[in-house]
Amino acid sequence: MSKLQEAYPQKELSYDIKSFHGIGHLKKQGNAQQQKTGMLLNDLFPIMRGMAKALLQVEHAAIIVILDNDKNDKSAFRDELNRRAASNMVLTDYEFCVAVKEMEAWLSGDVKAIEAAYPNVRKSAWKEYEQDGICDTWEVLANAVYPGGLTALKKKAAGDYTQIGSAKCEWARLIGAQMSLMENA
Repeated sequence: MSKLQEAYPQKELSYDIKSFHGIGHLKKQGNAQQQKTGMLLNDLFPIMRGMAKALLQVEHAAIIVILDNDKNDKSAFRDELNRRAASNMVLTDYEFCVAVKEMEAWLSGDVKAIEAAYPNVRKSAWKEYEQDGICDTWEVLANAVYPGGLTALKKKAAGDYTQIGSAKCEWARLIGAQMSLMENA
């Protein structure tokens, strides 16, 4: 977001980022308190409703939701998200940005950023990667930047996704800080 602010200095861009502990599910029963879990989809619409109320007086305000979607049909999923937002009376402009397959594909779109964030990147890992292809993107990125590659990360994780999630968050933070939004493939 700071890079967007730099790219558009004539615009006043302010933002607030909320992070979640997984994507969760679009629960259909229970009250808001029963559905709340700290996972994005479980908490999303009450949070969006609250944000929309807070942003009512802000000109050109928008809520942008970015989420990874490995399992759902993209069109049907987006339609359901839009239907739920409308039924929850979210009156501020909003957009659902759905990353298909993996968000790491976006990180992998700027090799210069990866090299700046990880000077010891194993370039040989990119031989098996096709940008936006159907492949195991995060696994390729792990082989490129994680010490010891994917095998070492999986061994350290020992079946606990938390370790892998932490590595992915680090990649996003470090590579994202170096990324050129306008040159990303």
